[in-house]
Amino acid sequence: MIYLNYCILLITSILLSSNISAEEIYDFGGMYTYHYRDGRYADWGHYSLLAAHMAIKEINQSGMIGDSKVRMKKENIIDHHCWPENAGLMAETLMKKSNILVITGVDCSGPAVKISEKAKIHRIPVISNGANASNLSSIKDHPWFIRVVTPSELYERYLIDVAKQLKVLDIAYFFTTDAWGRGASKVIHDATKKNKITIKKEYSYPRDTNQLIIDKFIQEVIDFNIQNILITAPTPDTVKLFTSIYKYELNKPGYLIFAAEMISADESRQVIDASLGYFSPMAFLNPSEKLNEFKMQLEQQLDKKIDSNSKAFFYAALSYDHIMAIGHAIKKIRDNNHVVNRDNLMRYLRSTDFNGLSGKVYIKKGTNDRGNMPIQIMNSHGFDQINNSVKFVPVGYIDPQTDTLLLEREKMILPGNIKPRIGIQ
Repeated sequence: MIYLNYCILLITSILLSSNISAEEIYDFGGMYTYHYRDGRYADWGHYSLLAAHMAIKEINQSGMIGDSKVRMKKENIIDHHCWPENAGLMAETLMKKSNILVITGVDCSGPAVKISEKAKIHRIPVISNGANASNLSSIKDHPWFIRVVTPSELYERYLIDVAKQLKVLDIAYFFTTDAWGRGASKVIHDATKKNKITIKKEYSYPRDTNQLIIDKFIQEVIDFNIQNILITAPTPDTVKLFTSIYKYELNKPGYLIFAAEMISADESRQVIDASLGYFSPMAFLNPSEKLNEFKMQLEQQLDKKIDSNSKAFFYAALSYDHIMAIGHAIKKIRDNNHVVNRDNLMRYLRSTDFNGLSGKVYIKKGTNDRGNMPIQIMNSHGFDQINNSVKFVPVGYIDPQTDTLLLEREKMILPGNIKPRIGIQ
């Protein structure tokens, strides 16, 4: 009997120790943008980081991965300023830590390319909530990269569709020569050719080009009497163009402005005034109880109200989803009794398929891209006196059945604070 009791105790001890060893902590590294290179605050990046932590909390508290936990410690988060220079080297400091399972954030395309190149060397998954450069689609070139957004060509080309419906015949086109800007340029050239819109003047230049040079470009646009301006450049460079547009008073009747990036609420009043009436594409967030609950929780953390149509909120929702994608992947790995490591995580991330805050999140086969993400067209209504910010209004969406852009002209405001002629078809 004594021997039997001893055996029972021994087996119990082994089972308990086995359960304890099954409880693991999975560490994430983070590459986020909460300040630009010049020190300015990037609200969208800050919101993204907060949302990532909210998703981590949800994974842990929901029991999605059993008694195991995920975490992203402060010392494993880097503010890379949405800037390509040294982004790869900064990410590499995280990749070399053996306990880091995955790199998250990576919200800008230029840095994403550099970070992805290092990930290929260190064989570590990189998941992005915002980098949409076309060349990042390639599994061959970027085998350790994945994203919860669609590529550039499924964003920027709709700006040309808007221009076409507004009877635009020619444009002045501005783009940066980083990875995203070059990819967007190809998209815009293809779309303008298809829609018979002439690029009358084109300006390509490095990121962070001097404001005086941008001013000179805008002066040339005035000299050539071009009244339609298209911008595919990162937010800081887009802000410089709006600074020039304000300086030369081009936000007036007769002009149309299109830009790939939504400007944030924390930009200067001059930039916001210059943005009045411009169009920008963004992911469509289907209203839901879960999205409302997320918004309220984020407002509690920030201790202020959030505009559901702001760039910062869109990025926050996508950030939440990119962390949840990791959670679902880890759950599948564990459910299949496989080891949770970098190789298996990358493999399982490619089979991501769940309903997130931003809708159905799945990866298109043979790519690094989210499939079929709904897109809408946002229209800047300028300065919001009540909330002391910039106000965006959705004025169009893409019919998923026909891939046709449907515009609601009655909701639009154009530069100069005028309404479009509703009869335009």
